[in-house]
Formats: sequence, structure tokens, C-alpha cells
Amino acid sequence: MSPFVHNYFASGVENSARVVKFLLRDLSENDARWDAKPDPERFSLREIVAHLVDFDTISRERFERMIREENPEFPNWDPTEAAAHYDTRNPIHQIESLILSRRELKDWLLGLSEREWKCTGTRPKIGDFLVEEGAAMMLAHDAYHLEQIVSWLDAL
Repeated sequence: MSPFVHNYFASGVENSARVVKFLLRDLSENDARWDAKPDPERFSLREIVAHLVDFDTISRERFERMIREENPEFPNWDPTEAAAHYDTRNPIHQIESLILSRRELKDWLLGLSEREWKCTGTRPKIGDFLVEEGAAMMLAHDAYHLEQIVSWLDAL
């Protein structure tokens, strides 16, 4: 992919965090809607925000290892297991953490060389993937959860 596309990836990862903040702007810290689950099989709003923060941290760590190491192998990350601790997280603080993390990630991505965008890592059941594919996955993952946020807000 071209530097033009990489710039869009970098901007997109920052902007989707801003969209999360905008969508959830009317919920106070103690709003009961944070923990409502219109579908018990999916994350609550509180869990979505915490999950995005965790996914962000894991993605950045993976990208950095992919650049430092030759095709590192990553274990699968179990979001359901991680979610066991999401109920204690302050969603307002988590959103601010996501905003800051994504701003830093955008700047970091914009500083990558073309060679670094092509560095690879491996995940079980997925196989090899490039840093640029990981950035694209972040955008797709964000889109999935943005749709869920909108659905929850409509339902609540």
C-alpha cells in the first residue's frame, strides 16, 4: 500500500476514538446505560470502551515487536477473559485514555518507514500479517464496535 493509504490508516485510528467520545458524550460517569446489555452475548458500553483500550495496547505492542523482531509469534488474546475486569473501569477515564493512546499511535504510525509498514508477525488461526494489515484491522474492529455503540444507544 502507498504512503497515501498509510496516512489514512493513521488518521483513521485517531479519528475513530474521537467518534467514540462523541457518541458517548451525554453519558455521565454513573449513568446506568454504561452497563446495560440489550444483547447479553455482546459487550456493554463500559466493556466496549475498556476493550478498545486493551485492543489498542495489544496492537501497539505487537506492531513494535514486529518491527524489532523477525516475524514474532503472538498468542491469541482472549477478549472474553480480559472483559472479566472491565466492570471496574471508569468509562470516562477509559475514553480519555483511548483518545490519548490513539493520538500517540497516529503519530507513531506516521513515523514508520515503508519497510516498517511491511514487517510481519504471526498469530495462531490467522497466520502472518503485516503492520499495515494490523492497522487496517484496527479500523475494521473500531467500525464493528462503533456500530454496536450506535445500536446500544438506539436500544437504550
